[in-house]
Amino acid sequence: MDLEINPKTVFNKLLLVILFLLFANILGIISKFYFHHDTVFGLVQAFNFDTEYNIPTLFSFLELILSTVLLFIIAKKHKEIGSGYIYWLVLMVIFLFLSFDEILSIHERLIGPVSELLNTSGILAFAWVVPYGVLLLIFVVAYSRFLIKLPRGIAALLIISGIIYVSGALGFELVGGKYVEQYGNDSIIYAICYTSEEFLEMLGIAAFIYTLLYNITIEFNSFSLTLIKKNIDAPHFAQ
Repeated sequence: MDLEINPKTVFNKLLLVILFLLFANILGIISKFYFHHDTVFGLVQAFNFDTEYNIPTLFSFLELILSTVLLFIIAKKHKEIGSGYIYWLVLMVIFLFLSFDEILSIHERLIGPVSELLNTSGILAFAWVVPYGVLLLIFVVAYSRFLIKLPRGIAALLIISGIIYVSGALGFELVGGKYVEQYGNDSIIYAICYTSEEFLEMLGIAAFIYTLLYNITIEFNSFSLTLIKKNIDAPHFAQ
């Protein structure tokens, strides 16, 4: 049985989940700051965008893993037909790292060491943005030629999804770092910062997944999963 996968349908379903998680996170913020209930049977923490090891974190991890799998498929197909696949393969490795970074909070473990080394403050209070920002610049320079060679529509979608993701991951992290340093992290303003950050990250990856699926459909004509059902003889029992 062939299961056809429509990029737009996948994106719409991911968007519905993201909007649900956003709504649940906002309800938690309202409950905490306006009704002074910051647990509600654990539901506030379960959907809090600023908390690790919860439902939004798991969803982001699964999004990144799905991106990794799709990048592997694209790289494999390019290798099979003898076209350039290294860029896609390196992208796969990057997203595999981002997947584990999301679930293990690797970047947050860098805040202390980098802050002590560079004496960062202000918008660089969350000091992990420094090494990641440098790596991002290197990535942009290294992949500029790759983007130019892609079909214009695919390149545009990749850039848009990247801008959405980075504006959340780095942009609002810079704003949030400066605010936390001055006023602390227990305020509605900071809640808006981390909510915007995580929402844009999830939305950016959803757009990236759509782009990868769309790229597969135009490069390789279609995207489908073939499910093979094997006929298994019923067991015979001795009479």
